[in-house]
Amino acid sequence: MKRLVTIFSLMFTSVLLTECTPKKTATTEMSPEQKVADVKKNFTEAQMEEGKVLMQNSCDKCHKLFAPESRSVEKWENVLPRMSNRAKLNDQQAAMVRAYILSHAKLS
Repeated sequence: MKRLVTIFSLMFTSVLLTECTPKKTATTEMSPEQKVADVKKNFTEAQMEEGKVLMQNSCDKCHKLFAPESRSVEKWENVLPRMSNRAKLNDQQAAMVRAYILSHAKLS
């Protein structure tokens, strides 16, 4: 009887642990080229120009500005969320800054 309880407990614990672990899902990460194409499709030139102005006015307060061409799309994608938050940009402003920067960033 003890053996049966032990086996059942082990099975229950392993099922519980299996169900609680995060599931890996297939992600369809966009390539840098796709990200740039998406930005150019969804933002007008005027919006990207507004993103440039926002970047110049917001980012220059804390550090020197880096040219969008100085970094790759991947590098900008890692930096922009944190910097947009620090600059206290709302979602729309952050999206326009991202659009401007990614449309001029290096692809690799």
